[in-house]
Amino acid sequence: MAKNKSSSKKLISILLIAITAFIASFILMIFKPVQILELKYSDQLFEWRGPLDVSDSSIVLVAISQEADEEILQKYPWPTSIHAKLVENLNRAGARVIAFDVIFDNPDQYDFKNDTLFAEALKKYKNVILAGELQRSITDLSDETSPMFPIPVLTANNPNQVALVRVHPDLDGAVRSYRFGQEYREQNYYRLSLEALRLYANIPYEQIDPIGPNPESDHFALGPYQILKDGANSFLINYYGPEGTFPEVSYEEVIDDSSYTTVFESELGFAVNSFDDPDIGHLNLETFKDKIVIVGATMPLLKDFYATPFANEGNNARPGYQLHANALQTILDSNYIERFRGWYTLMIMLFFCFMITMVNRFLSANFGILISLVMGAGYFGITYWAFIQHNILMVLTGPLLAVTVTQIGMVSYEYYIEQKEKRRIKGMFSSYVSPDLVNQMIESGEEPQLGGEETYMTAFFSYIVSFSTFSEQLEAKELVQVINEYLSAMTDILNDRGGTLDKYIGDAIVAFFGSPVYLEDHAYQACITSQLMHKELERLREKWEKDGRPEIVSNMQHRLGMNTGIMVTGNMGSTRRFNYTIMGDNVNLAARCESGAKQYGVFTMVTESTKEEAEKFGNECLFRQLDHIVVKGRSKPVKVFEIVGLKEDADQQLLDCIGLYEEGLQHYLDQDWDKALSKFNKSGKLEKYVKNPSGIFMQRCEFMKENPPGDEWDGVFIMESK
Repeated sequence: MAKNKSSSKKLISILLIAITAFIASFILMIFKPVQILELKYSDQLFEWRGPLDVSDSSIVLVAISQEADEEILQKYPWPTSIHAKLVENLNRAGARVIAFDVIFDNPDQYDFKNDTLFAEALKKYKNVILAGELQRSITDLSDETSPMFPIPVLTANNPNQVALVRVHPDLDGAVRSYRFGQEYREQNYYRLSLEALRLYANIPYEQIDPIGPNPESDHFALGPYQILKDGANSFLINYYGPEGTFPEVSYEEVIDDSSYTTVFESELGFAVNSFDDPDIGHLNLETFKDKIVIVGATMPLLKDFYATPFANEGNNARPGYQLHANALQTILDSNYIERFRGWYTLMIMLFFCFMITMVNRFLSANFGILISLVMGAGYFGITYWAFIQHNILMVLTGPLLAVTVTQIGMVSYEYYIEQKEKRRIKGMFSSYVSPDLVNQMIESGEEPQLGGEETYMTAFFSYIVSFSTFSEQLEAKELVQVINEYLSAMTDILNDRGGTLDKYIGDAIVAFFGSPVYLEDHAYQACITSQLMHKELERLREKWEKDGRPEIVSNMQHRLGMNTGIMVTGNMGSTRRFNYTIMGDNVNLAARCESGAKQYGVFTMVTESTKEEAEKFGNECLFRQLDHIVVKGRSKPVKVFEIVGLKEDADQQLLDCIGLYEEGLQHYLDQDWDKALSKFNKSGKLEKYVKNPSGIFMQRCEFMKENPPGDEWDGVFIMESK
């Protein structure tokens, strides 16, 4: 009774500490410095990943640069007739879309006719996107939104809708996301990249999602492009590299044709036309042919610069039009960054809190620190791998805070418990023995005796095929019922044949034959057990089908692996807790047989030592050799066999299949690939399952014909995976 009470108190303490640590780490996670640290880590992931290839990009940038301002006769803002010339030359060069990241909200300061020329160019070519913005003004008395759009003569002559260009930085001032647009007076206005792509792909507005929350979809539809949302009105920009990633042309190079004289040309005294020169001009080089051209400012005076994940030299911010380019390329490539769901992150944090609490409480603080370091490093590695390999952005700081806070809390709690226990013991014994002896009792104590011995025995592993799919498709209650029924039936067979259950690992069974009670025919009993388990599973499948279980249950399969050899058996574990179990290289080999069976399409795989040992005590099992392999983690080759079934259950088709297969295997080992292929082709037609050893060796033979292994080849196959 006292023991149950102590266990309950220990469980309650674990729950309280874990929950407290979870709440504390969650609160810390939402602090601004921690959030900024998280953002900086996401930036670092881009640095580790490195730039992506944009050699076939449809985007070219035209920079309103300091160099352009020095070469154009007038100082910026230039006459809008200059922009008309830019539009004309870009269309001469075959540009598909021209998008200005510049708002022409003021009339031309030189001559109103310039605006007319620009408007005529817009009307003529119909492929220009002009920029605008909707400005929100909030006061104590009002909340108003007013448009900052191009002057009326430009909007009236441009057949394309104004595109919004403002970007929205995160807490630290860097821009990592891109909004879809904004609704104003019952009309949807989209961002520059979306408008450019709409025009480029000729997408009607009817095929674009309206601006606003749409909780039913995780994607924003832009015609055929399904943009993965990050928020209700935004997606994450997958930056392709630092400044200079996309091809960039200075503005004056586009307008510098035979009809325009730059400052340099006037000083030089003759023309050097960077646009239409027959040898080096952009027109001849087809720089802009079929491209989306984004025109934006790089002049420091215009202050259109933003911090982004990729740090430029000196950590300089990059021009705003490059943000639009990266957002547009992200959509063109469907190369979206997916944020790991927040609930999953919280579940990981909660798991870390409970796991570290239990390790510290039931094992030791030192072991808890080690596990904390391993879990923290492992999770860090997972976040790195998820982003680099799968474009998944996981939160790092929250789970690491959970690990750190929980470990600190547990060390503090264990110290408190230790001090409390010392005081209790001192209080109990100080009246009977000297204080020095009491301290010695507290500091030393007796340790349980652990140990083991080497035993020649058979290790046995089983595992349900595609168990993760079961977990996904079955409700928890039904999953538990099915697994419990399965494990009960299999364990009964195991025990009836003299096996010892080591442990359950979820749906897996780890067992051994030959210890602790000596069993002379341990390998034979293990082999018979495997086949009885297959029969029992067949009976269970029929029962589950009659019970109306889902198809995945009524089609359940499991794989079994066995190996016989010297293994260490005995009490193993920690000083506080240990189990009677097995360990050693031969145990690992049995586990490899179970997982390796999948590669051959079989359901029971054993080593040669198990086969030979079993055949000393009976011949009820029907074997066929699968391969001569080197499993992952070992250097010594081993022959492996399939237990095809019990001989009493074998029909003529099965016997013919094995006979043809074994003939094919011999030809394979003799490097007579054509004869081997002929035999395997015949045996393959008699195989029970679609994936089968005959098919595997047919593929091998085809490969060997093309890549002869040489005269010294011994038939050994190296298995690269577990």
